[in-house]
Amino acid sequence: MTRGVRGDDVEALRALLLALENVQRSPPEPIFLAVGELAQLLQISRSEIIERLDRLAGLNFIEGPGAYRESDWLFRRLTRRGEALAELIRDPDDWREALETYGPFLAR
Repeated sequence: MTRGVRGDDVEALRALLLALENVQRSPPEPIFLAVGELAQLLQISRSEIIERLDRLAGLNFIEGPGAYRESDWLFRRLTRRGEALAELIRDPDDWREALETYGPFLAR
């Protein structure tokens, strides 16, 4: 059985992915993400930020290499898959439509 995803989880993943899109560099190079600053920006805990970063990396939306000590996360770039997702969820109207369509499946 799959654990249901709460609406705020999905919103936080969206906000995090779009924030990462804004900080990635071209050409891609690893940068330290200040987990505490992201937590304040998104109004969730540091552990939740790390959990969501790990989830995005595990789903192949971002490249790490990942957690660095307890305060940072080493981020390289959005993958092609992550860029495609960011494009789909960027527009608030498109995002709202996707949630209305797929929200019941996320709650399972």
